[in-house]
Amino acid sequence: MLHLTLDSTGPAPEPPRAFFAGAGLVWTRQRILWWIFVVNLILAFLGMHQVAHWLGGNVLNHSLESSRRLVHGFDITALAELGLLPENPLRGMGSMSVIPSFLFTLFMLFMTGGILVAYYDDLRLDAAGFFEACGRHFWRFVRLLIYFLIALIPIAILASLAGKIYNNIDEAAVSPYSAPIFTAVAAIFLLFLLMSVRLWFDMAQVISMAKDERKMYRMLGRSASLVWHNFGSLFWLYLRISVIGWVLFGAGLYIWMIRLRPENTPAAFLIGQIMIVFWLGTRLWQRAAETAWYKQYRLAYYAPVPMPPPAPVAPGEIPKAEILPETD
Repeated sequence: MLHLTLDSTGPAPEPPRAFFAGAGLVWTRQRILWWIFVVNLILAFLGMHQVAHWLGGNVLNHSLESSRRLVHGFDITALAELGLLPENPLRGMGSMSVIPSFLFTLFMLFMTGGILVAYYDDLRLDAAGFFEACGRHFWRFVRLLIYFLIALIPIAILASLAGKIYNNIDEAAVSPYSAPIFTAVAAIFLLFLLMSVRLWFDMAQVISMAKDERKMYRMLGRSASLVWHNFGSLFWLYLRISVIGWVLFGAGLYIWMIRLRPENTPAAFLIGQIMIVFWLGTRLWQRAAETAWYKQYRLAYYAPVPMPPPAPVAPGEIPKAEILPETD
C-alpha cells in the first residue's frame, strides 16, 4: 500500500539542494535575463534622456566645479554635492524617474508568471507558452502585491519608531556610540523582517504557479506554513544569493566611484550595465532556486512511502477497504 502526501507544508524530509540548481536554471534559460536587461535599458534611456535635459538647463549653472565634473564625465560625488546645496537644484529629478520605474515594476510583475513556469517545467517554453503563462498569472500576482504592500505597513511603523528612539537616544545618551549601535541593530532587524516577508510572498507565488491556484489568500496561508516549517533551509538559500548580489554590486560600485576617472564615460557605462546584469541575475537566481527548492520538496513528499503489509485475511472473510485521511 502506498501513501501519497500531496499538499503537505510540513518540514522537508531532507533539505532540497537548490542553490546550484537555481544557478543552472538561470544559465540554461538566460534569454529571460537578457529580455529583462534590454527592457530595463530602454526604459532607463527614456528616463535619463529627460534627466539629461533637466541637468543641462536647470542644474549645471548652480556650481562651476560640479558642472565641470559633470560636463566632461559623470561624477556621482559631484551630483551628490549638488543635491546638498540649499536651493536643491536636483528637486525636479525624482518625478522624472517615477514613470520608467513604475513601468519596469509592472513589466516584471507581468513576466513573473512566465519566469516561474519556465524554471519549474523541465521543457523549454516557446514565446507563445511563456507569454500565455505571464498573462494567466498576472492578475493573481497583482492581488499578491496588494497583500504584500499591506504586510509592509507594520515594518514601516517599526522603522518610524526606530527613528524616534534613535533621536531620543542621541539626545539623552552620554556615549557617542549608543545611537549608532542602536541604528545598526535596528537596521539588521528590519532587514531581516523585510527579507522574511519577501521570502514568504515569493514562495506564495511559486506555490500558486505550481498548483495553478487562483485564491491568493489560501496560497499565503500555505506559504506561511511552508516557510515556518522550513525557515532555516529557505532563508539560508535566500540569504546566500542576496549576499552574493550585494558583494558583486558593491564591487562594481567601488570600481565605478574609486577606480574610474569621471571623464571615462564609456567605461563607467559598461561597468554600470555589468552591475545591472549581475543584480538582475542574482534576483532571477533567487526565483529559480526557490522554484527548484519547492519542486524537490514536492517530489520528496510525492515519493511513495511503503506501508505495513495488511493483516492476513482468514479464509472466507471479505477484506475491508482502508480510507486514509486527507492531509492539508
